[in-house]
Amino acid sequence: MGRIQHIQRHVESHKDKLGQNAREQGSDRPEPTSVLARFYYALRIHIHKKRWLLRYSQVVRGWWILGPLRPYAIRYHQQHTHNQPLHIDRHEIFPKLDVNHVVDALNQHGYANGVQVPEEYVEQIVKYCASTGLMKYWNPHKECEAIDRLARNAKVVEIAKRYLGAEPILWLTQLRWSFGDSNEQRKVLPSLHQEPLQYDGDAFHYDTLDFKSLTIFVYLTDVDPDSGPHVVVEGTQKKSIGEIFRIILGDADAQRKFGNRIKMILGRKGTVLFEETSAYHKAARCRTKRLMLSIDYVLQRPPPPERPRLVRA
Repeated sequence: MGRIQHIQRHVESHKDKLGQNAREQGSDRPEPTSVLARFYYALRIHIHKKRWLLRYSQVVRGWWILGPLRPYAIRYHQQHTHNQPLHIDRHEIFPKLDVNHVVDALNQHGYANGVQVPEEYVEQIVKYCASTGLMKYWNPHKECEAIDRLARNAKVVEIAKRYLGAEPILWLTQLRWSFGDSNEQRKVLPSLHQEPLQYDGDAFHYDTLDFKSLTIFVYLTDVDPDSGPHVVVEGTQKKSIGEIFRIILGDADAQRKFGNRIKMILGRKGTVLFEETSAYHKAARCRTKRLMLSIDYVLQRPPPPERPRLVRA
């Protein structure tokens, strides 16, 4: 009970700080969470608990998003969906970032890497995590200036715009710690939000954020083969009918089918990866610890509602 009370006190303290920041900044974020949001996430949690229902819903959505109608849906939304342009941040964060190279690599391989976030941005984000002490963060760009600048960086948004073929929607940002040592994990608190249960550990899988989407991953700790590196299967962002039905792919099956197209992304803190997550990917097993930021842009899907706050451990 002591740990539960500690979590609740931490949550209330964090909410008070957020409320104060919101008032100071003139924020109009809704408080409390809407009934619709609570229903949405209660349904998600229920589906995640029913594995057969989860698999069925994933296959149905996979067929709808990645199936034969995908090219026509993409073309329709590129021509007829008029998203509001994102507010751009013009700080020069990535002077060596080649927009055309990244977009070409995304179209051909489903991913692109080779650029670094400046150390001062990494330090600011790590400091933000240290000040809150959570394991996972939902939309941290609303609270952390460094993340917001990355998400709205002019070159990053231009890459998203060219790859998606339309003004991008900033759909979601997340920060997540991964630990190999349970003692290390106990040093941080759960997310402030209820979480759908995770599944299938470190198996390969694909996501269906939208008919076309772009995710940016940023390592905020040094990542070697023992630190849970991100692994992507090159060129699998476009799926055959058979692959759509293979939501989950084990290591042996992936190695047999894709061989040297499986790419493990290693790098020091600040390493950036651009990826279309309809490609098969996974996080390798973490034996040390890893902190990673993800930023999602989509073609037409509305952002999810804010998650309900955690009220019990």
